[in-house]
Amino acid sequence: MKELFRPDLMLKKYDDLKIDELRERGFDTILLDVDNTITPYDKKIPDVKAKAFVRELKEKGFRVIVFSNNNDKRVSKVAQALDCDYRCHALKPLPFRFDQVIKELDADKKRVLCMGDQLMTDVLGGNLAGIFSVYVKPIVDEDLPVTYINRKLERLVFKYILHEKV
Repeated sequence: MKELFRPDLMLKKYDDLKIDELRERGFDTILLDVDNTITPYDKKIPDVKAKAFVRELKEKGFRVIVFSNNNDKRVSKVAQALDCDYRCHALKPLPFRFDQVIKELDADKKRVLCMGDQLMTDVLGGNLAGIFSVYVKPIVDEDLPVTYINRKLERLVFKYILHEKV
């Protein structure tokens, strides 16, 4: 059970991702979470730094899919600002939406990674789907109200199951 919640990689911030290293390891597709991963939940569009990060990913050959549990209105604006394709209402951590988008992209699971700020949705979902999972510490401490319970559970998982501090 412990392994279901353990990310393959943990980062303090999204731009700590070693893009070249992952590319050399064969990764070519990123399912990128929105709220508190690439932009604070209360900002309509990502900042210049986030846009530059995604642009660099794409320049280095990655397909970037904005992949969020949030609604179409929110996710489409972020994806448009990042010039990326997107999938909303992802139902993370359920693996079938991960599988569906991977199939739609005709991607190899071994070359796909998911990146997000929540153990209970992004990491667990990626692990259940059998893809490389990257945990990113949330950009800001504030969250959407629906995330509050996940954060409490997440702290317990980090402390008692993973024996790590965030």
